[in-house]
Amino acid sequence: MTKKVLLSLASIFLIWQSFGLLSVIDTFRTDSLLFTIFMAWVINLFITGIFAFAGFAFPTQKLLPEKYYRIRNPVRLKKVYRALKVSWFRKALLATLWKSRSQRKKYFDGKREGIANLVEQSMKSEFGHLIPFVLITFVSGYLILIHSIELGIFSLLVNLIGNLYPIILQRYHRMRIQAMSVA
Repeated sequence: MTKKVLLSLASIFLIWQSFGLLSVIDTFRTDSLLFTIFMAWVINLFITGIFAFAGFAFPTQKLLPEKYYRIRNPVRLKKVYRALKVSWFRKALLATLWKSRSQRKKYFDGKREGIANLVEQSMKSEFGHLIPFVLITFVSGYLILIHSIELGIFSLLVNLIGNLYPIILQRYHRMRIQAMSVA
């Protein structure tokens, strides 16, 4: 089977798992904080995974208009980046998930010609975190409404770290590239 088919099947599987999990989520009652945190992580993993696998298989970033990806207010973006300490998140990624130089070169090879690939990959990555961020925010609100307050709060916290921070980081990368192309 081709890579696209396998990635599509993985995405469909996670859609099915997400619906299955969310359909019984109101039955989860536990006094275990560790289980609650684990379930919040699973909710985020499933929903984000849907869009990650789809993004690996297809140019999902093209579902949003090009103008969405242009940074119109770099001053505000820099303030948000600094206020949320996204640089710490970036350093943590480089020390763990992005430690491999070969993996980083898939996004940017260090050459001027590689900038276009970096921009495209940042848009793809941002889209892959944006839609899950919105969906998980709604799911977290729903969880709070059905009195699964701890699960809702932890789902939201995992969502902020796992989806909002990558969105801001990708926008920050493109802001810096835009500034270089203007200069």
